[in-house]
Amino acid sequence: MYFECGPIEFSTDDGRVLLNGISLRFSPPTLCVIEGPSGEGKSTLLRAIAGLNRAKVGKRVLQDRAYSVGELPLWRSQVTLLPQDAPCLHGTVEKNLSFPFGLRNSKGKDFQEGRARELLDRLGLGHIGFGQDIRGLSGGERHRLALIRGILWGPPVLIADEPFSGLEQPLALRCFDMLREFSQERPSVVIAVVHNEGLNAKADIVLRLEHGTLHRT
Repeated sequence: MYFECGPIEFSTDDGRVLLNGISLRFSPPTLCVIEGPSGEGKSTLLRAIAGLNRAKVGKRVLQDRAYSVGELPLWRSQVTLLPQDAPCLHGTVEKNLSFPFGLRNSKGKDFQEGRARELLDRLGLGHIGFGQDIRGLSGGERHRLALIRGILWGPPVLIADEPFSGLEQPLALRCFDMLREFSQERPSVVIAVVHNEGLNAKADIVLRLEHGTLHRT
């Protein structure tokens, strides 16, 4: 199995069970969309997959290798989460696109400026200079920038929490198509929370999170 994570268990401090024995298993290329009512734990699930919260996870496997709790930093470099709030570093656009390539787990990956400019153009950000301060960008521009950074990084598993938040349908569709291309070209696994039925219908797999469990729609 290329990617496996679970079973995943998570309860809130007041005892409410958000994730009840959820397991995910995918082989690439796969674009999986997770949908469900607000408050059911979709963001919590994505953070659990990425190893970024206190959820209990039975096992983490990627490309037939099991990762222990002590190997979570390495797991996160391979299973990368784009958070819902699209956090950015203080500084320039170029700094925000290139910083992962200077991390310890970059494994010799190189930042490709030409590829970055191509993706910026595709998502309507070609007017933004590499030297522009990130503080001048809107929320929608930051979401697109975070998406481009994730694709440039090119992890085997890319997780995105509402990556099209605040975008008009035509632009959201362009972003969705870019994620699909990414999953197919590497090939890789993409898991995204999306609140858009029109886009969800284009995914390879649609899962609904409700009452602590996942099921296919």
